[in-house]
Parts: sequence; structure tokens; C-alpha cells
Amino acid sequence: MSPELWISILAGAIALSAPLVLAGVGEGFVERAGRINLGIEGMMILGAFMGVYVASSAGPMAGLLAGAVTGLVLAILMNTVVHRLHANEIVVGLAITMLGLGLSTYLFQLWIPSGETNISVETVPRWPIPLLADIPFVGRILFAQSPIVYATVLVAVAAWAVMRFTRFGLQIRAVGADPVAATLRGVRTRTVGSSSLLIGGSLAGLAGAVITVGTIGSFTPGITAGRGYIVLAIVIMGRSTPVGIALGALLFAFLQSFSLLAQSTGLQLPSEIYQTLPYVVTLIVLVISSRSRLRSVLKKARLA
Repeated sequence: MSPELWISILAGAIALSAPLVLAGVGEGFVERAGRINLGIEGMMILGAFMGVYVASSAGPMAGLLAGAVTGLVLAILMNTVVHRLHANEIVVGLAITMLGLGLSTYLFQLWIPSGETNISVETVPRWPIPLLADIPFVGRILFAQSPIVYATVLVAVAAWAVMRFTRFGLQIRAVGADPVAATLRGVRTRTVGSSSLLIGGSLAGLAGAVITVGTIGSFTPGITAGRGYIVLAIVIMGRSTPVGIALGALLFAFLQSFSLLAQSTGLQLPSEIYQTLPYVVTLIVLVISSRSRLRSVLKKARLA
């Protein structure tokens, strides 16, 4: 394959990884606090719709904000049902996913009735960094991206710093490791868990808006295509750490970008192979990493 094709594949992988990293970092906070959010898919797709809907009249930045607020609202709803009504967190998460999928389709059909042309909105333009973007090969891959990509890097770095160096990060890790011991030390476990869920929800909604407002410029039902579940796999692969999540997201995004562009090469393979490649490889890596993590846990248990 030519260098130009590799530049397109790698640059596309970085762009495609942005929503996965955002939603994954948010879920990393949730799982480090000992909770789980199976409503990511619903938060992402409803955030994707609200992002386009708001961006159509107020611009892309307002659309991204609307996506984040949508995810936050759904996270508040989920947290309220779990704590006030004592519902099962896994069941509520799945219900949030179904709510997001159904409501986004219903609202879209109200906005764009059947037979009418879909509305396209202005996307966030690329912002090549002066001088750095002119570096051969690497410059066009790393430094000619959208501001959303640069912001995603900052979010991942900030999440790493918060988790490692702040009191809030220490409380999250303490609650996730042993909530009883954390409570005895004065940590408000419910508040920490709720705060983590709200962070995860807002980032999931923002990730959905990034898909539409940041890349595609329009919404269609099912546009997230199961990325919420891929995020859950990436978080497990990355052991809920921002660095591991970013690497897992880049792996999936690279395979997805490769599957989209490799069909234009001389590789005579059925298109179905290209389409399933990212999911198959992600599943294999997930199984390997899960077995490795299980062996580590069992080893610690024997030592104890």
C-alpha cells in the first residue's frame, strides 16, 4: 500500500478514536468507583441526535454541549432510579440504552418525517497546527486533526492526573477497592459513585455528538452502531485506566479505518471480512486481556 493510503488510514484512526476515548474515559471513572453503566449506547445515540438538532440552529459548539448535557440528564435519571427506587443498576443501564435508541429514532422521525431530505450541519473543521503539520508523514497524521481530537487528548491526560494526584481520584479508587473501608475512613461512597456516573454520562453524550457534529454532519437512526458496547470492552481491555483505554480505542479505530480504506487496495477479500475485522480482533484481545487479569487476581488470592 502507498504511503498516502497509510497516512489516510492512520489519520482516520485517530479521528475515529476520539468518541471512543471520551466515552471510555468516562466509563473508566464509573468502573473505578465500583459501578457500571450499561446505558452508554443510549446516552451516545441520544447525544448524537441532540447534537445535530441543536447544531442545525446554533452551530457545532452548541451541538457538542447539547450532547454532553443530554448524557448528563440520562445519567441523573439512571442514578436517581438506582438510589431512590433501589433498582438493579445493570437492568437500569440496559433500560437507558433502549430509551436512548427508541427516543432518538422517534425524535428524528418527528424532526425529519419520512420522505423528506435529511438535514446536514456544519462539522467542526480540521485545524492543522502550524509547522508541526508540515512534518513529513507524521505531521498529517497527528497535527492536522480536528480541535476535538486535541481536546480528547487533554481530557485523557486530565483524567489520568485526576485519578492519580487528586483527593477525588483517591476517593474513587478507595471506593472501588473496598467501599466499607472507605466509608469507615469518612468517604461518602454514594456521592463519589454518583459523581463518577455523572462524569461518565456527560462524556458518553459528548462522544455521541462528536460522531455526528464532529465527523459526519448528520444523524440517522442507529448511527452509533454499537460503539457503546465497544467502549465497555475497551474499558475492560484497558483496565479502566485512561492510558489503557486510549490504546484500546486506537486499536479498534485503526482496524475500523483500515477496513474502510483497505477495500480500495488490491486485496481481493470479501467486504464482510473488512466489516467484521475490528470486532473480531477486539473480541480476541478482550478474551486474552481478561484471562491475563483473571490469572493476576488468582495469583494475588493465593498469596493472600
